[in-house]
Amino acid sequence: MSSKLHWVVLAVWSIILTSSVLYLSTLKAKQFDVNGLLLSNAMDTEFDHRFTSLIEETLDTRNGAVVHFTMDNCFCEYVAESHVTSVKKLASEQGFKNHVITLKSNNRFNIPSVPAVAVINQNGKLTYLGPYATGMFCSEGEGLVEQYINNNTEHNALGATILTDAQGCYCNLG
Repeated sequence: MSSKLHWVVLAVWSIILTSSVLYLSTLKAKQFDVNGLLLSNAMDTEFDHRFTSLIEETLDTRNGAVVHFTMDNCFCEYVAESHVTSVKKLASEQGFKNHVITLKSNNRFNIPSVPAVAVINQNGKLTYLGPYATGMFCSEGEGLVEQYINNNTEHNALGATILTDAQGCYCNLG
């Protein structure tokens, strides 16, 4: 009889623990562009060019680059670590250079949150800027950026895809 009670207590404990983790994870979901800074900057028709020029001041983007934006002590980067690693691997396989830029608040790139990524194609055009994924766990199956790396020769005539309306595990910069 005590064996049966042991399994019931274990099952109830597991349900409570799982429910608590899921509940707490929903409380931490944040908007990527919480103050609308990136959205307002992206409205400028010259934004893509200015952003790419700013990146090129410090990094070699010839033949394509994937720029990974990070910051110190961001728990969400630990959550997304396997996804970021898979994006870096895909970028290398597609001939892109991977670069990492560690940001502070009020950064000159106007990146509102991390983890964030930018894709500059082989023609030197910004094709994507935003989070790696949406959702609390930023998992590979929910990835947003991969399609811009796999389809690296095309560039939307209207400009880059700049994702500002996303919710997930992000550390806001300012």
